[in-house]
Amino acid sequence: MFLLSFFSQSCTNDSSITEPANQILTTETIAKLEAAADKVMMENQAPGLIAYIGVEGEQELFITRGVGNLTTNEPMNVNNYFRIASVTKTFTTEAVLILACEGQIDLNKSVSYYLPELNIPEGDKITARMLGNMSSGLVDCLNDSAINVSYRNSQGTIRFTPEELVAPAFKYPLQFTPGAKYNYSNTNTILLGLIIKKVTGKPVKEVFQEKIFQPLGLTHTFWPETNYLPTPYHHAYTWSIGSLSDVTYWSNSIGDAAGILISNFSDLIIWARELKERKLLSESMKTERYAWINGDNPGVSYYGFGIEKMGSWIGHPGLIMGYNNQVWYNADKKITIIVTSNCEEGQPALVAFAEFASILGQ
Repeated sequence: MFLLSFFSQSCTNDSSITEPANQILTTETIAKLEAAADKVMMENQAPGLIAYIGVEGEQELFITRGVGNLTTNEPMNVNNYFRIASVTKTFTTEAVLILACEGQIDLNKSVSYYLPELNIPEGDKITARMLGNMSSGLVDCLNDSAINVSYRNSQGTIRFTPEELVAPAFKYPLQFTPGAKYNYSNTNTILLGLIIKKVTGKPVKEVFQEKIFQPLGLTHTFWPETNYLPTPYHHAYTWSIGSLSDVTYWSNSIGDAAGILISNFSDLIIWARELKERKLLSESMKTERYAWINGDNPGVSYYGFGIEKMGSWIGHPGLIMGYNNQVWYNADKKITIIVTSNCEEGQPALVAFAEFASILGQ
């Protein structure tokens, strides 16, 4: 059995202070948010969960539940690193938009123009823009059985190149005419990573460092070259390979530019603000970011250029073996919600985000 650790923090815990009439994070609301976190922990199989709720002009709230290490019973820690999975897509697509503003990438040019060596089916009809907004029609390479069998049989020690990851997708015809509709596919963002590398002549991690990390002061976000995380970190667990198993050191090269990054809360809070403000983007690229198309996946109302919109919430989810994440900003109420859990089974971070959003009236 693991030990549940209950902890929340804010700038003030003095309930005797008179709360402003329009305050969102009132004592009553915080109690509801904490109760919701308890409910998620009781109804899901994640060892631990951390949530950040920030309201502009008000206190910041962290809620932590459970443990980050089942062996030591170490509680979840807001300073810990974790794999952010598909939240990586928001970084890759931001880098593409920055390079597009600089004239290094033309969003109207085809993927075959940039990557002719890959022989992508109907690649001459798929533009870089279609890769960014998930309207290419390419199947998801990470659904390929051979990729997944290799990954699991190696117990996560295998490290894939992006070319190895996308190759299986090219065995199949497109799911629909390029540009016709939305369908979420990791193939799209991995290809964008390859385009970034092609046009800059640099590894994607160096482009991230130069164009995003340094300008925003993100000192705790990394593109890992090994299977390990910087310390401190919480361990990752999954039920997907039988009994509850520790998969902390399973390689996330399986995600590449679609899901490889490691970060922590201090950086993701900054990043959530950038997703809303788009300070690194020109006016034209800000428009590209929020050029919404209808989403047909459950829960997705609209998809922009590497970013999702659900009602008034703008952000992105992330799921990889052992980690489940949510990063969202509500422009109407100026609320940021970031949630991570150290088990992906049942998507507890998504369940928690939905509970929190409901309590906050969204």
